[in-house]
Amino acid sequence: MLIDLHAHSSGISKCCRIPIEQVIEEAKKVGIDGLVLTNHYQKNYVSDGDYAAFAARYIAEYEYAASLVKDTDFRVFFGIEVTMEKYPGVHMLIYGVDPDFLTAHPILFDCTHEALYRFVREAGGILVQAHPMRRQDRLLDTDFLDGIEISCHPLYEGTHIAELTSIAEKAGLILTVGGDFHADTHRARCGVYLDDTITTVKEIADYLAHTDEVKLCVQEVDARESYDVTFCRNKA
Repeated sequence: MLIDLHAHSSGISKCCRIPIEQVIEEAKKVGIDGLVLTNHYQKNYVSDGDYAAFAARYIAEYEYAASLVKDTDFRVFFGIEVTMEKYPGVHMLIYGVDPDFLTAHPILFDCTHEALYRFVREAGGILVQAHPMRRQDRLLDTDFLDGIEISCHPLYEGTHIAELTSIAEKAGLILTVGGDFHADTHRARCGVYLDDTITTVKEIADYLAHTDEVKLCVQEVDARESYDVTFCRNKA
């Protein structure tokens, strides 16, 4: 099954133009089998300072999304995209934690990179830097990452697949792929191919943490068709 590991909905992500019902339908139209809902988790969304309430709203949006696909073949998994306050322009994707993680750590955006990595790993998850080459090189210390993302958002300058593949091979990181879809342009067909037996985001994270080979679906920003590529983490 093809899973897009980076998706948004207007219920939380203010820059997304459509609600989760339409996000799911647009993914289906291009042949995507499921999404990790990684809405923006950022400080400027919390105008009243009630971080616990914002975390609760964030979780509720995921739970609503999951309810929409219950008893269907489409899958929605829980994820988080954190806007890092201490690192301008840096976004981190968290996979493999459950909603309780956010309840326990409602101010993730104020963490240092190392502290966020430690929290995520202690909870059994993985940390992936989202679109680290978008507009400029913002890649943080790879010692505190499990992976880096190839972003297929069509509004930006490219996927940077060659550079990111080289970095991931040298650092022993996994590559992931996400559409970062906001309904501000056409819907890219992209993601990571996973076994149909995977049913939880923890299983996705465990797979990405331990596999040495992953099959990716990539759509370049100036193309209407996607292509498949296999990434080998520990290339001989």
